[in-house]
Amino acid sequence: VLAPDQMMLQIHESVGHPLEIDRILGDERNYAGGSFVNKSDFGNLVYGSPLMNITFDPTVPGEFSSYGFDDTGAVATREYLVKKGVLQRGLGSLESQARAGVAGVACARACSWNRPAIDRMGNLNLEPLNGTFEDIIGGIEHGVYMESNRSWSIDDRRYKFQFGCEYAKLIENGKLTKTLRNPNYRATTPEFWHSLIKVGDATNWQMYGTPYCGKGEPNQAIWVGHGSPVCVFANVEVFGGGT
Repeated sequence: VLAPDQMMLQIHESVGHPLEIDRILGDERNYAGGSFVNKSDFGNLVYGSPLMNITFDPTVPGEFSSYGFDDTGAVATREYLVKKGVLQRGLGSLESQARAGVAGVACARACSWNRPAIDRMGNLNLEPLNGTFEDIIGGIEHGVYMESNRSWSIDDRRYKFQFGCEYAKLIENGKLTKTLRNPNYRATTPEFWHSLIKVGDATNWQMYGTPYCGKGEPNQAIWVGHGSPVCVFANVEVFGGGT
């Protein structure tokens, strides 16, 4: 079970970066790597379970990367990148859309006047479904609840990853019991998102973000936002985590 603050990193690394169309086309391979996603996957690839709904949404009030137009003047609108688990469109500006022949979003952004506008994430959110925090925990016989990111590692295709948190609680028979320190989990991106079995509701949806998402040569650090509820993933390998 991942808290929204850890889901921020999960969305960022295993959904955001691999869906950037310019890196799918090869623009980032010498610097930040490529992607396991191919152009032919859009509209076809089952990225995750039917509970997975990821939106690019620059219209959310107060989120880190909300705006009306991207840096080429394209109107910024809310769009589904993944809907009911199926990949719909990419994080690609008008230029990238023309190059790839793939539907994208208004995401051409630059950090300053002396940098070119390139494909960036903006606000990338996992949409809430149903289930209070108590409902989610109450339905688990044995599990681990994790929050507060501590470490991350993901390959240059954004496929295989290992993430760690600072704090966890053991879940036993629907109750939070022992406190655990420094828990870790690992998986591949498709395996992980296919294991999503429960998504919380609006009462536990929280928005986070970072002003330090780096990309491009010369490098550009830019603000991105990520919102998510509490989420449950089944049969994920968990390791470490002392009491």
